[in-house]
Amino acid sequence: MENKKFKLKIKKKTLLIIDWANVWGWSKTLKWEVCPHKLFKFFDRPKIISKRLYHGVEVGQKKSEDFKVEIERIGFTSVSKEVKWPPVFLEKQQHFKKIVKDLFNVLNNVKKTNSELSIKLYDLAQKINKLLNNAASLENERSLKDIFSSIEDLDNELKKLNIDIGGLQENLKLPVRRRKCDFDVEITRDALNSANDYETLLLFSGDGDYAALAKDLIQKGKKVILVFAPGHMGKEYLEIESDLFFACSVENLNHTL
Repeated sequence: MENKKFKLKIKKKTLLIIDWANVWGWSKTLKWEVCPHKLFKFFDRPKIISKRLYHGVEVGQKKSEDFKVEIERIGFTSVSKEVKWPPVFLEKQQHFKKIVKDLFNVLNNVKKTNSELSIKLYDLAQKINKLLNNAASLENERSLKDIFSSIEDLDNELKKLNIDIGGLQENLKLPVRRRKCDFDVEITRDALNSANDYETLLLFSGDGDYAALAKDLIQKGKKVILVFAPGHMGKEYLEIESDLFFACSVENLNHTL
């Protein structure tokens, strides 16, 4: 758990690992962005043996490619790979399957209701048309024509709505491209492979997937310091009860980052 009085002190050989996608995602909650330049400067200390920043690169996107160059220029060890955009079919995903099915049922019911209303409007229009032919006065005829015009407008709107619903249903069947560039495996691998080189792991990421890594390192006698943003720390870390584990909110470092 987070120790609010805990101060970030680097006394022993430390490996700094930054899961940049995770850190970048903190900005909406924090209302400020972690600056890579300030981050490097703050942790540019003799006890930190390596400063590794893991990030995805969107090939062909200048801003993304320039970021990799900038990170290396600052002094970080850049660990990157190409961002993938695999297709995801919502109606086939277990998590979304029921939601999409329920939505389709609602849309189908709306279409059915619209069609029934359209038929009723047509019948009503026919009856009014008969009244028009037998109208007793010009005033009645004008009133009936206004009603008939309103019915036509409403019928057209219902038909357009059915067309829109049909288009929406077709779009829901199309694949959605999801950004994929996780570094769980790479970070875990690197942290374990170099475990003999450091005594403390300083991890910038609240992703609960790394809790297993933290537990494993603690069993090996390593200290693990987790830096996270409020609301971005996985509940898995709450299970860790050890004097070798510390969780520090990045807000405590706001004045330096």
